[in-house]
Amino acid sequence: MGTATNSSFSAPKVNSQAVARYLSATILQNVVQNLFHRPGRGLNQSVDLGENLYEIRVIRQLPFQQKSRRIGATTDGDWFSSQTAELPRSQEYGLRVNFTLDTPFIVPTHTSEFVPLNLLNSSMQQYMNLLMQNINATTIAVQLASSFNYNANAVDGGGTANFVVYNSASDTFLDKFLEASVQLDDGDVDNGIDAFPADGRIALVRSSARLELLQSAKSVLEIGNWKAQDMLVFGTASPETKRNTLNDGYFGTIDNTPIMMVAEAIWKLAVKHLVQSGAQMAANTLDEVVGYLSHSMSTVRGIGLQNYVKVIDAQEGAGIKMQPAPRWGTEVFYPKGIVPIVTDLFANPAYPASVVTEITVEGENSI
Repeated sequence: MGTATNSSFSAPKVNSQAVARYLSATILQNVVQNLFHRPGRGLNQSVDLGENLYEIRVIRQLPFQQKSRRIGATTDGDWFSSQTAELPRSQEYGLRVNFTLDTPFIVPTHTSEFVPLNLLNSSMQQYMNLLMQNINATTIAVQLASSFNYNANAVDGGGTANFVVYNSASDTFLDKFLEASVQLDDGDVDNGIDAFPADGRIALVRSSARLELLQSAKSVLEIGNWKAQDMLVFGTASPETKRNTLNDGYFGTIDNTPIMMVAEAIWKLAVKHLVQSGAQMAANTLDEVVGYLSHSMSTVRGIGLQNYVKVIDAQEGAGIKMQPAPRWGTEVFYPKGIVPIVTDLFANPAYPASVVTEITVEGENSI
């Protein structure tokens, strides 16, 4: 049922005199952040995967297990190795491109006539904003859920978690950032990765971490300390860097790792995609995660943009119906390539009461 809210024809009025009212032809824009991860930075990405594609199978050849020997040694020192001949082995991974944001939206002709705005373009921009938000949020959700699950299983098996713990009262975020970077230097030996190279890394942090990075610069106001003062002028983590104007949150580079500030709205949206034991996880699940580093070898993301938006006449009447049909998906292959930086109050949500309880990622409306 349609509704209308009509103001009095006698308004607005000032001192008993009717005054003019106009509807502005300028619309207030919502501002959202563009994609944080870039192909080769924090993940590997394929775009335009094809409209009929649902799953990609990735095969990795496993490293050989043979050991070196010395000819003439008492053990295995003969002319020929006594070790069993090896055959090539593989491990298979999969990427499902099955997240979507495909609810149609309609721009009635009457609405466009009543409002002096380009509602078609404006509506399309709002949809694009929402799409960027959801791709960012689901990527963060998948990466952190995978890290939480991996660490829960590692600790349950007697191993050590790769979380970097940050205590704001006694630690500097820069020190903990570099500690996380060193963990990536150590690679993932079990999967044949000696080190995660520096040129594929990215860091996603909360606004509080950015603030701490700027405040912790030693003697910022000291005479002659122009580098630290430049950091405050530009609001960046590195003195020569200018903040990115593309709204992707980039504000500097440390240890060859671009740092992206992730808005609180994205963290909250990421939580809404986390599922445990068939239920949506608590809204504060990620509150103690200050940020994380990830490497492009750890994660793959696919985005299918074939028939991205179909524009048709609205069947309901005069107007335009937009039928978006993008799809995307993110999978983590090597969880050790993701290093969360957490507060000292953090408890792994995938290991409640010392029991491994895996976290999955779903569409916000699919839970």
